[in-house]
Amino acid sequence: MRMKRLVMSAVVVLGVAMSTAGVFAQAPAGTTDVEVEPITCWWRSSTSAVRSGEPFTLTLTCQVVDAESARVIADQSKLDPSVVQLQPFEVISGTHAPDMQVPGKRFFQYAYQLRLINEGAFGADVDVPELQIGYRIESQVARGEAVQGRDLNYNLKPISIRLLSIVPEDTMDIREAPAAAFEAVEARESRADTLRLVGTILFVLAGVVLLAMLVNLFRVRRAKTAVTTWQLPSRTIASAVQKELADVRQQSRGGWDADLAGRALAAARIAATLAAGKVVGQTRAAAGDAAVDGQLLVRGLLGRGGALVSGGATAQSTTDANVADSLLVLSRARYGRATTLDSSAMDAALDSATQTARRAASVHSWFAELMKRKARA
Repeated sequence: MRMKRLVMSAVVVLGVAMSTAGVFAQAPAGTTDVEVEPITCWWRSSTSAVRSGEPFTLTLTCQVVDAESARVIADQSKLDPSVVQLQPFEVISGTHAPDMQVPGKRFFQYAYQLRLINEGAFGADVDVPELQIGYRIESQVARGEAVQGRDLNYNLKPISIRLLSIVPEDTMDIREAPAAAFEAVEARESRADTLRLVGTILFVLAGVVLLAMLVNLFRVRRAKTAVTTWQLPSRTIASAVQKELADVRQQSRGGWDADLAGRALAAARIAATLAAGKVVGQTRAAAGDAAVDGQLLVRGLLGRGGALVSGGATAQSTTDANVADSLLVLSRARYGRATTLDSSAMDAALDSATQTARRAASVHSWFAELMKRKARA
């Protein structure tokens, strides 16, 4: 063992000397080199003898060099309690304590909870298997750069645990996990209470956010409803236009005049606007309001509400020749200077306006509006 330590020390000293480019050669007079092992590990057991299936604690402590000129990097991935294998001992659980730093050295420690169940080892000493720990030496050169050394291994000597053949009479199953201590139970309950409190707070916050979203959505819908609920749908306006034109036809059998031509013109302009897919002008109608020249009074469902509707189509703006001729004839009859009106021309214009109103009613029917909404969706 002494020879092995001397060889390892020589390797460390040689690596540091080569990486620092002669730093040791320039050391001041009167200094003395001290032999330092790169890594040293040892076992410590909570007991030297155990019953079959009795848990005990086995602690692994390691000391590594951690100086400015050189430091040892140990591979601790194979020492984790969930990974380490110590056959024939069974690793139940384990902990990893925080590293401890002292000048020139660093200590790390693992505590394993073990138990041994081996029917053929009663009354005998059972060795914890030899553990191999990998490490590398990292040296600092003069310019501050780090030089990684080659991978090395440290073999930890085994430790013996005596297995007693005596098993307590009240033991039901030696393979059962050890009972948790009161401190562990209290710690778990405290953690559960904390998580439950955090979950409750998050749930309440989510409820507050959801409530705020619903309130804002309700406000937006309410404001939108307050502005748009009084407007009449296009199919209601188209139906009112058809009724108005039918009423004008009934009254025109006794002869045409300027008032009938004005009513027909207002209805025809609204029908042409709806047939072109444009928006008609609407003004909410109060009780007792009457339509002026160019407007049509349209009542809502069951006579509730209503609007004064007007169309923006003219003979010059429409692209349909028949509609344009109809609007032109009705406009001249309403606003022209002629005292007598041509009944045949007026009837033809009224027929064209009626066809336009039917087309507008078909375009804005309930089924057509439903298909449009589905197409937009």
